[in-house]
Amino acid sequence: MQDPASVVVFHHQGDLDHALVRSLLQLAEKASVSAGDAITLRKRLFNVLVEALENMHKHAPKEHRDSVFAILVDRGDGYRMIIGNAVPLASAALLVHRVGILNEMEEVDLKEHFLRLLANDGRTDGGGAGLGLITMARKSARPMVAHTLRKDEHTAYFALEVAVLRSS
Repeated sequence: MQDPASVVVFHHQGDLDHALVRSLLQLAEKASVSAGDAITLRKRLFNVLVEALENMHKHAPKEHRDSVFAILVDRGDGYRMIIGNAVPLASAALLVHRVGILNEMEEVDLKEHFLRLLANDGRTDGGGAGLGLITMARKSARPMVAHTLRKDEHTAYFALEVAVLRSS
């Protein structure tokens, strides 16, 4: 049974392009404005959503783009999102490990780590350095929760649960 205090802001399954990312962000902004959320909450929500959706748009393997999903729910106390897609097993394991490390870090450590990665000349234009995950960790309520479900011998479904709370 669905919680009556929960409202699905958006849900998406399938390939994700820039136009769709913009559309989902607009739905989230409209819901946040309608809920009377403070601008600081809207900014945090927007930052987390941009990173999450753009990461899936940029980094979902071509052969698994149809497995992309994103759900945003307003639970009354704030927003919960779950995002994910199919990835190679090694990528899923690495993501779970990174999320675990970020969950253990204090805000000051997250900021320092973010700035260190930002200054790293070895970063590529395509990303992949983990800045998006760090931003999500900094702007959301922790812990972020990572899930994997093995699809086949080479692939797993990876999902990440993130909360942006009104009380934070």
